[in-house]
Parts: sequence; C-alpha cells; structure tokens
Amino acid sequence: MSAAERTLLRGATIVAVDPNYPSEFVGDILIEGQVIKEIAPRIEVDPGAVRVVELEGRIITPGFVDTHRHIWQTPFRYAGADWTIVQYAVAMWGMAGPIYTPEDQYAALRLGLADALNAGVTQVYDWNHNVNTPDHADETVRAHRDSGARVVFGYGQGSPDWATFLDPEVGVSTPPPSDDIERILNQYYSSADQLTTLGLAARGPEVSPIEVVQLETAQARRLGLRQSIHIGNGSWAHIRPVRMMQNLGLLGEDITWIHGNGLYDEDLQLIADSGGKASCAPELESHMAHGPVAIRRFLDRGVRPSLSVDTCTNVSGDMFAIMRAALAMTRADYQNAEIAEGRDPSSAALKTSDVIEFATLRGAESNGLDQITGTLTPGKQADLVVIDTNAPNLLPLNYAAGAVVMGAHPGNVEHVLVAGRFVKRDFELVGIDGAWLRREADAVRDRLFERVGATRGGWIPGLGDADVSR
Repeated sequence: MSAAERTLLRGATIVAVDPNYPSEFVGDILIEGQVIKEIAPRIEVDPGAVRVVELEGRIITPGFVDTHRHIWQTPFRYAGADWTIVQYAVAMWGMAGPIYTPEDQYAALRLGLADALNAGVTQVYDWNHNVNTPDHADETVRAHRDSGARVVFGYGQGSPDWATFLDPEVGVSTPPPSDDIERILNQYYSSADQLTTLGLAARGPEVSPIEVVQLETAQARRLGLRQSIHIGNGSWAHIRPVRMMQNLGLLGEDITWIHGNGLYDEDLQLIADSGGKASCAPELESHMAHGPVAIRRFLDRGVRPSLSVDTCTNVSGDMFAIMRAALAMTRADYQNAEIAEGRDPSSAALKTSDVIEFATLRGAESNGLDQITGTLTPGKQADLVVIDTNAPNLLPLNYAAGAVVMGAHPGNVEHVLVAGRFVKRDFELVGIDGAWLRREADAVRDRLFERVGATRGGWIPGLGDADVSR
C-alpha cells in the first residue's frame, strides 16, 4: 500500500464514541485505504510510507450522521424561517415539489450535500419525497454519487403523492407505492461496497390510509430495506399511528421513527418494545409546531435517539446547532420536572458526550450502518471530522466534548474524511468549486421561485382551502 493510501492523523484529542477507549484522549489514528487501522496514544510509522497530518490543537470525532433531511428543499433555504408545519406542507408538497425538474433535483441535492460535508456531516439519510418520475430518481442517485458523502437514498414517493393529504378528500386518491424503487435497487445498489445505500421513506399512517402503510411495509421487507416514518407530528398523533401499525403486525426493528412529539406513552413504549430506532429534530420541531421534543420520553423507555436537521427551509444544516438544541431542551425537560417537585437538580441530566453519541453512533444505527461507521474504531471505515480549536471561540481547550457541542460551528471544521478520503481539507471542500456552487444555487433558486411564485424576503405561502387536520 502506497503512502498516498496510508494516512496518520497525529496528536489530536480523540473523541472516539467507542467504550473501548477513554471518553477523550490525545492520540494518533492510522488510516489504510478506507479503513481505520489503529488508534493509540502514539503510533510509530515510517514517514516515507505514510502521509502524516500533524493535528495538535485539534479534536477528532466520528463524522456526524443526519438521519432525516429533505435535501431537495435546499434551494428554499431559510425561505420558511417563519413557517409552521401547515405552511411548510402547502409550500413544499403542494406548490414547490411538483414543479421540480430532474435537473432541479440534481442541483438541489448537490447544494445540500455540500452544506452537510462542510459542517462535518459525513452521512445523511436523504428523506426524499420528491421522486416525481424515474428521471428524478436517476438524478437523485447521480447527485449522491457525485457528492462524495455517505448517503442513504430514502425513497419517499413524489411530492404530488404527498400533496393528496392536503385535499379535503384525503385518502381517496392516495397512490400506492411506486414499483420503480425495485428498478433503482437492482440498477444502482447491487454492491454492498459503496457509499450510497437505499431505504424506504414511508408515508406512514398520519398522511396515508392504512392500506398504503401495509403495502409500503410489505414492499420494504420484500426488498430488504429499512423504513423511516414521520410520526407524532403535533395533533396528527391523536389517531394513535403506532398502535394502528401494531394491530396489523407491522412494527419491527427495521423501522426508524421520525419526531414522535405528539405520541402517547403507549405508542412510545410500543416503539421501544419492537426494537425500533428514533430520530429527533429538536430545533425544527420547536419552530414548526410539532409539539414538545420527545428525546426525554424516548430515553425514559431505553431508546437512545439519533438527531436530524429535517429541512433547511427554516433551520441550518449544522449538526453543532442540532446537538446544542437537543441538549438544552432535554436538560430543561428533566430539570424542570425536578424543580416542579420542589427539588433543585444536583447534576446535569444529560451530558455533552451523550448528544455526540446521538449525532454519530445512534445515527449510524438508525441507518443500519453502525457496523461500518458511527464510531472511531479499528476495522470501521474512516468517516471523521477534524475540528480546529485554535479559533477564539474554542480557546483554551479544556473539555473536548464540551467544546464540540457548546462552542464549535462549521467554520471550525478543518478537515472531513469519508471512507478515508478527504472531502474537506484545510477548511475548503475538495473537488467543489465555490464559485460554481454559488452560481448553481442562485440559478436553481431563481427558476424554482419564478415557477412557484415565491418571493425573496420572507415568502408566506397562501393556505387556500387546505385542511391538514386529522
């Protein structure tokens, strides 16, 4: 193996998220090809046979994992900063999604995945409910492959299918799951040795008839795909969606449940008992009226959740911000309960190391990829983030987990590796021309805004006669 294929990361503070190592320690990481070969306080190598990267004053963590992001919506970044979930559904499912061309789809995904990698998010579940045609599906796969990120293509049907939920006759015309996912699986995912994988982003009981839920579950299990389902979205949870699926024998370890805010305790327990995984988007959920963040309630039932951005229409693609939101909201949830009982909390209910675990290992578990990545462990692939602590917001370095969660931001991300390859180096994305990215971003935004009638400066979509209550 040549020196170009062997890299030694030397002298950083390592947060491995692996119980076989201290919670944080100064050491070296040796990477051979795509894989972490060794981690130790000091690794001696022949400098002529290994590329050595000196990283004193840096922190290395596993690459962050986002288990639920609607990347196709990136051209509408922050346009929905003042939207509720009702306005979002009207704007994105009913208005914007149906007018995307395959070219728009590709550009939007490249933009969103560049944002993810720049912020140290090496693995993304692309929860894509804008697969309007087979050509949209093909362009989605091409964008994933061209990005350099580790991506799960969560096939979520087309936005016109989702827009049927906005119709007063909801359910009458809800289309069954598309068979094109089988073509995609056979054409693009025949090898397990690749960065891109496939899953089913299912509609679930809150937005489709139970007959469609049964069909999608059967399809996912026939094809060997994990399901990811939005659940507990505000008042929509009153229909008891998890219990509905339980009654039909549809629960299982192969489901990741998104949100969970409005679920009854019984529904949360059913998820825990079935071995299902959870993904929470605390920042977005708080802005868009999903209901109280469910992280504490999942933890109380033994479910350690993953984290997600959800959509960049109104929050950033920055996992540092999501970790901070998760920590603050969950601590407040636990501690306010103690105060209400007349006690002053004597210790933090959740630690910064916990939310790093949520953003790495638990994310990889939710995506079914924890045997490949999610921790810094010899034998796993080298998906990792190098954070420079020499910036004023991180000096002096006293506690690495605290610095990562409480202080760091994408501007502190110096290097990012996916499967041992640098995708960001010396604070710059590798293989992406910044000027090209800006031109593409402006161009796709301009043509989508013109078609949908959106305006810059705080566009609020008209609700018309839409009724999204259940």
